[in-house]
Amino acid sequence: MYKLLIPLLITSLSLFSKEVTFDEALNLLLKNNKELKLKQLDIKESHAILDEISANNYGALNFKETYTNTNHAGYAFNSKLSSRKATFGDFGFSSYEGPNSIKVAPNDLNYPKSTENYETKLTYDIPLFTGFKISNSKDIAKLQIEAKNKKYKYDQKLLTLELLRAYNACVAAKEYLKSTQKAKKVTTSFVNFTKEMHKEGLVTKIDLNEAQVQDLNTNVRLKEAQNKVSLSLSYLSFLIGDDISDVKSFEEVGISKIDLKSIQKEAINKREDFKYIDLNVKSSKKNIKIVQSDYYPKIDAHIEYGYSNDKLKNFDETQDFYLAKVQLNMKIFDMTRESKLEQSRIKYNKLMIQKAQFEDSIKLEIKQNYLNYLSNQETLAEKLKALSLAEEILQKAENMYKNKLIKMTDLLIHQASLQKAEAEVIMSKFDLTFIKAKLKLSIGESLSE
Repeated sequence: MYKLLIPLLITSLSLFSKEVTFDEALNLLLKNNKELKLKQLDIKESHAILDEISANNYGALNFKETYTNTNHAGYAFNSKLSSRKATFGDFGFSSYEGPNSIKVAPNDLNYPKSTENYETKLTYDIPLFTGFKISNSKDIAKLQIEAKNKKYKYDQKLLTLELLRAYNACVAAKEYLKSTQKAKKVTTSFVNFTKEMHKEGLVTKIDLNEAQVQDLNTNVRLKEAQNKVSLSLSYLSFLIGDDISDVKSFEEVGISKIDLKSIQKEAINKREDFKYIDLNVKSSKKNIKIVQSDYYPKIDAHIEYGYSNDKLKNFDETQDFYLAKVQLNMKIFDMTRESKLEQSRIKYNKLMIQKAQFEDSIKLEIKQNYLNYLSNQETLAEKLKALSLAEEILQKAENMYKNKLIKMTDLLIHQASLQKAEAEVIMSKFDLTFIKAKLKLSIGESLSE
């Protein structure tokens, strides 16, 4: 029974475990990330705004049905005229008794009976000229769509950078765990052969106790390393929206030979975040023209066709009507226009300064990343040399201890130095890969390039 349960347990654990490469993690990130989904909706919203603005060119067609029941003299008389059913009696002619009755108030006109009326009509309103407001608004909407697309691509790159950091942090934690496990084997071996040497009377009890203390301290570091692996995997799982149990090796970032001045110039044309600002500057310039549209006349047209009757039936041409009008409206005096125009110009000038300031910050960012890249390259090379020497020293120290040429304290110091050197190499690899990625993004490239 137990023989059957063991393979079943191993199979169930493998089903729930998930090891991913960096590319697989990136696909999950782009698929599951809620921040990116929100930005996609922002882009769709901008498309809808453009459609709304464009629709203004086609005007609006409306259907309207109005029922009235009134004894209001004006409304009652107007409804009879509208349905073409007014009689001389409705004018109050029954109260007319000759020239002397000119001042007599006609009762039928002033006190009509309650009247019912149904007015059915279609209306169509369309702007003919808006001072170029619609066309400039469309241009701004298009610029905003393009700007949000650029921002979306840049945010994807930032998320990719964060994913690289989280992914390689998992790998670094794993590598440190392996280093600590190797150190555990070494300290355990120290304890074992020190016990044997103590039995033979070749070393003192102090040597054995020192080896045991180092072994216990390594146990603590081993537990800490295991916890770091779990924490880093938890964050990676959170980031990509899926449970991850393991990762592959370090994700390397390729980078070609770099000339600092040339990449600083190229970055201005490559970086999506700079293009995003540039497009907002262009939108602001177009907004000045929208404000200026208030200085132009506005022309619009209104057309309507309908029926008016006291009953909602028997529609014919005797009760139909139409109306067509073109209206021009132009402001002659409005002191607020100039202040609004000045505000829009100031906003544009502020954005221009921010654009220039951002261009300077890009150059600084690239220079800092470039210098850090060169420094980290040199650091890793030195750490690798130090690691090689530490391995050689520990090997020689073990032989010297066995020949009673050094104390256990000295041997343990060399062992701790080796583990420290291994940890520093792991972190140097992590730092170099990350700064290379930052450098690529700062010059407008993606990590896949």
